[in-house]
Amino acid sequence: MAEPAVVPRPMTFEDAAQLDPDQDRGEIVNGEWIPVSNNTWRHGEILFALCGIIQRYLLTHPGWSVSVGDPGTKLSTEPATLRGPDIGMVREERRPTGTGVDGWLEGAPTLAVEVVGDRQSVAGVINKSLEYLAAGALVVWVIDPASSKVLVLTPPNCIQVIGAEDTLEGGDVLPDFACKVAEILK
Repeated sequence: MAEPAVVPRPMTFEDAAQLDPDQDRGEIVNGEWIPVSNNTWRHGEILFALCGIIQRYLLTHPGWSVSVGDPGTKLSTEPATLRGPDIGMVREERRPTGTGVDGWLEGAPTLAVEVVGDRQSVAGVINKSLEYLAAGALVVWVIDPASSKVLVLTPPNCIQVIGAEDTLEGGDVLPDFACKVAEILK
């Protein structure tokens, strides 16, 4: 008599909160745990540069909470989808203050930033960005170091391509924000 097939149950936020983030880096996509590898040094340099630019912006535009390094964002509950943008920005009142599951953001950040890593495809990062938009993000910046371009995604279905010598602007979400893409990629 054959053994019945074991069907794995979907991963939950609570399951993910029990994992050691140093050993089990990953995200939940439609209830499935997807391992995520460490990023390159260049990836970190780009994030550091953009964080400095954002920090200067916040000196004159307070009221935002910014998190970096793949902070947990609960994009949907049925099935669970937990993503981690490279940078996420929300208004201060949306900032989660708990630990574990309660320390993850409910819904998408207002602004999500993704840097395309060595082992990622631009198409895969765009798909992740579309998940942020579907969950309520107002803008997603996809930084592609290989092409020296930034893709700006806004709802419902707009994509703007910005080159290295062009200016990345914050639009209605971050009024008065502007920087040359080359500043981020230096």
